Amino acid sequence: MEFPSLKKHGLDINAFTCAQCSFCQVGHGACPTYKVKRVDSYSGKGKMLITRALAQKRIKEKEGLPGLRDAIFGCTLCGGCEEICQVDIPFVKIYQLMRSDFKDLGMWPEELEDAKATLTKSRNIQGQPQMDRIEGWSYWHPDEDYLLDREGVKNKTAFFLGCASSFKAVPIQASIATAMIMEKIDEEFTMLGEEEWCCGAPLIMTGDFEGAKEYAMHNIQKYQELGVERIFTNCPGCYKMWAHEYHEFLGIEHEFEIIYGADFFMRLLDSGKFNNISSDYEATITFHDGCDAGRNAGFYEEPRKVLENLPGITLEELPHNKENCYCCGSGGVLRAIDNEFALSINHLKVEDIEQTNTEIVVSACPSCVDFMHNQLPSAGSEKASMDLAVIIAKSLGLEWDGLDEVY
Repeated sequence: MEFPSLKKHGLDINAFTCAQCSFCQVGHGACPTYKVKRVDSYSGKGKMLITRALAQKRIKEKEGLPGLRDAIFGCTLCGGCEEICQVDIPFVKIYQLMRSDFKDLGMWPEELEDAKATLTKSRNIQGQPQMDRIEGWSYWHPDEDYLLDREGVKNKTAFFLGCASSFKAVPIQASIATAMIMEKIDEEFTMLGEEEWCCGAPLIMTGDFEGAKEYAMHNIQKYQELGVERIFTNCPGCYKMWAHEYHEFLGIEHEFEIIYGADFFMRLLDSGKFNNISSDYEATITFHDGCDAGRNAGFYEEPRKVLENLPGITLEELPHNKENCYCCGSGGVLRAIDNEFALSINHLKVEDIEQTNTEIVVSACPSCVDFMHNQLPSAGSEKASMDLAVIIAKSLGLEWDGLDEVY
């Protein structure tokens, strides 16, 4: 049996190039799903061996496909296997393409059909009214009109919020913090508000490439109408879609410069925008490298440079950090498919965090921050989870009503 999408992209050969070295199972960092399941098929090596056996017709489709399907979708797409692979197999892209083929085979998990129905109805993965993308939380901002006045205005710079940062209380704090930082340093920007649709990441991650095109084209058109030239976003998943996967999976080209939030803040720092920070805020923190920001995009030094230049911040690295950072369990749409599995992966993350002598775990990913915010207390941890943007805002002496209410 062949997987058409792998063949189309010239990646079917990777099932035969896997060296079976098992580094993706036991290496430093490595695969979180295998660490939890301890089943070969949940590792990169195991998936490649089953794919190879199917291609060689050494196992029957009815015997091999169901288990392979469960393993392909039971993955956070964290890239841990890819980072440590000795023969450079692009596992994350392979899994996304195979998910597309499983969809065409009628073997998409039914939970994803429910998620797609929510997205189709609401134009956001949270299933919330679109008018609440800004108006649902703008009252937390000290100057509500400042936010609302930026909705749909023409500007060369746009702030793409993303679904989590529009509708979930903890990530919303990063959206407020970012807007307040921009106001303090006199940086103008625009937002789409209720005209912002999901970036399409849940669809691309699960292999529904055709479904994702509508979302990509809608947002592109809206930004073109506003004369936007560059787009920054605090969500590394949204960044990855705009910067890479619209082209890679959807064949869509656009003219925008796409900037990830941590990189955007570093550029502001380098340009002197954060000079003369006078806040008394102090905190001892550790930093979680979200998978899409770190392994899947390479943004390791940018957030650290920002944190190291905030006077009251002391950074202690996690035992597993940067390219070896443990996944928090929230990626790859795994929470929609098997939330208990995702929680088990998060337990590994919490254990790593608890080995530090810190007060706060900071990340530059809204989904990671939100998931850890919920799970740290459940695991008995007293540590808080905060977004990089919130730490910057607090270091600049900025405060707003919702901050203490959420944390």
